[in-house]
Amino acid sequence: MLFGEPLTARLGALAARVPFDLAIRPGAAADDFDGWPVPVPPAARELLGRLGGFTVPPTEFTLTGHPRQAGDHGLPHPHWLVSDDGGGGVTWVDIESDGSWGQVLMQYREGGLHVEAESLEAWLDRLIGTAETLVDETGFEDGVQPFADDFWDALHPEGPALPLLPAADLRSPGPDPVLAALVARLPDDALVADLRTARPGSRARFDRALGPYRLERAAGGPVFAAVPWDWEHNRPRRHGA
Repeated sequence: MLFGEPLTARLGALAARVPFDLAIRPGAAADDFDGWPVPVPPAARELLGRLGGFTVPPTEFTLTGHPRQAGDHGLPHPHWLVSDDGGGGVTWVDIESDGSWGQVLMQYREGGLHVEAESLEAWLDRLIGTAETLVDETGFEDGVQPFADDFWDALHPEGPALPLLPAADLRSPGPDPVLAALVARLPDDALVADLRTARPGSRARFDRALGPYRLERAAGGPVFAAVPWDWEHNRPRRHGA
């Protein structure tokens, strides 16, 4: 299935209508993917071979090599960064243990972990669709950019707060091998959130319960744990210490 062609066409049509510069970046060359630090499955290669990113000042979505890609954002590996908010928050594609690309997630510096979309193409479809809807609204021709507050409000759906389960309470043997393998390597005060059935807009507010943390990921499914973290010394800390 082709994702890049229709998405790029929609961005091109949008660029022709907006009263400001919507810059579209070309996609990566086929040989470029061989040097990427993450696996790139065929669907992602098709999409990112056509669309490398786009910019609506001051916001940039960089799909084929974000400048902060190599930074330590407290995220599990592998992942692929596609955007940042300039204040420490990042949006990224979760890459599963078998190399397939999964959910698009947003990690705020203060705001926890948010589910943006079930896939990169679904996230781009909603992002472009949100801008298309605002372009159609009366008054847009006067210069209102779609990346105003109403754009972000429309883009990020409201969803439920996900349960945060203490690792210490999940130690007993159970029928879920994905969860069991994750908690076996966590400190007792880590908190776990299961994103396997989480819909876009769902959020895990680890920050409210723990303060600073870094994420660990289960193998075999998008189940994440927040480990209390001392970023000054780059090491785990005891919750409440």
